[in-house]
Amino acid sequence: MPDLSLARQFEHETQARAIDACTDLEELRALAKSLLKAWHMQAEMTQHYGAQALGVAPRP
Repeated sequence: MPDLSLARQFEHETQARAIDACTDLEELRALAKSLLKAWHMQAEMTQHYGAQALGVAPRP
């Protein structure tokens, strides 16, 4: 991940190793759902602030 700062690369690797070490399927499902929700929230925020920066109304 060359586009990430060293600190973010380290954090990513730490979290990736924690996921790799997990053997509890329910825990992995909960994590996947949490990440999916965070990704969608980030997409909404990006869309909102991008529209705001361009001076257009964000899509509902």
